Amino acid sequence: MTPPRHERDAGVVCTNETRSTHTLDLSRELSEALGQIFDSQRGCDLSISVNVQGEDALGFCGHTVILTANLEAQALWKEPGSNVTMSVDAECVPMVRDLLRYFYSRRIDITLSSVKCFHKLASAYGARQLQGYCASLFAILLPQDPSFQMPLDLYAYAVATGDALLEKLCLQFLAWNFEALTQAEAWPSVPTDLLQLLLPRSDLAVPSELALLKAVDTWSWGERASHEEVEGLVEKIRFPMMLPEELFELQFNLSLYWSHEALFQKKTLQALEFHTVPFQLLARYKGLNLTEDTYKPRIYTSPTWSAFVTDSSWSARKSQLVYQSRRGPLVKYSSDYFQAPSDYRYYPYQSFQTPQHPSFLFQDKRVSWSLVYLPTIQSCWNYGFSCSSDELPVLGLTKSGGSDRTIAYENKALMLCEGLFVADVTDFEGWKAAIPSALDTNSSKSTSSFPCPAGHFNGFRTVIRPFYLTNSSGVD
Repeated sequence: MTPPRHERDAGVVCTNETRSTHTLDLSRELSEALGQIFDSQRGCDLSISVNVQGEDALGFCGHTVILTANLEAQALWKEPGSNVTMSVDAECVPMVRDLLRYFYSRRIDITLSSVKCFHKLASAYGARQLQGYCASLFAILLPQDPSFQMPLDLYAYAVATGDALLEKLCLQFLAWNFEALTQAEAWPSVPTDLLQLLLPRSDLAVPSELALLKAVDTWSWGERASHEEVEGLVEKIRFPMMLPEELFELQFNLSLYWSHEALFQKKTLQALEFHTVPFQLLARYKGLNLTEDTYKPRIYTSPTWSAFVTDSSWSARKSQLVYQSRRGPLVKYSSDYFQAPSDYRYYPYQSFQTPQHPSFLFQDKRVSWSLVYLPTIQSCWNYGFSCSSDELPVLGLTKSGGSDRTIAYENKALMLCEGLFVADVTDFEGWKAAIPSALDTNSSKSTSSFPCPAGHFNGFRTVIRPFYLTNSSGVD
């Protein structure tokens, strides 16, 4: 007699599946265990020699089975065999042991004093992840030397090793912080080839074009550049961005003028045409393309073209503050020091004026601007901006007067870290400029190009940058 089957009975569930899995995971200990195998220097089947300028400096042994399992270590073997020779610079010898241990444990501690050597070793031996991580640390390292010798050394290293990403990073930092560079100890020793790359850039942050030309003049006193090289640098100066009176005074204030007189006279004539002839006539009769960089401003930080606000919430010295009553309308105050009642909120605010355009034709036509730091949805609403919570805080910019369909604007916002360096530059889009995170916080906001150790920016400078629309079809 066949016994009864109960799989269909109510309340009975039959299955062969395991309902839960319990895992013992000790993989965290694996990294240290592999590191200890390297530290023991026992049971090896590989000999590793460290060579400095043709002479042995250090020797280690390794384990092929472990090293071959790590793609980061593959470039150690330039040819099959049980011997590996590493050629390194003398300054990087102390870091070789840590590099080899990293190939075992896949963990390494890097300081700002050792990052350059680890980057060099990683680049030489194909450790791409380590190389990329070191490259990210250079953004922290670049702003730490006010003499600018470190950024210049890193730039030279990037060029020597062919590291295009590091070279780009160095050029970006030097461009945004060019004013500080021209005042630093290292300015007279800046290589000519580096200036040849920096001077054509529109993202060069300087007080004015005249200040830039004077800095080049000072640089020329100490740098042993040829007549042709200096002339090539002067060619990259945007003479139309200097006013007529400034152009006239060049012959009296620059040592470069008389050694390059013909070039200065040619450039001065070009600039004076820009300042005195309507652009339609210049385009029609001279065939000039006034959208070229020569006729467009850089990032000029002087008060003529810029304004500054902070994110301070309580007081400001000699700046305009706006406060809002939770129960009343907006009120504007201007005072050295002003302390509002506790039920008022502050929004750092600056009103300022600029010329409508760099051409002298527009010097009497002023444009009014209002710049405000917007930390909350409420502050955006108060000033007529539409903001989402994930983009805050932002900078808001409004314009009044000076409407001209032949002029457009490419305005910029500079993020200032502790008053020491420019950490990032963002564009005004739709009259708002994003403020990135000062440090990498894994938030949805982008991180500034150069992290600010304080964790926040101490101020923001907005730069107005007008230029001609030669087709007269744009709107500002």
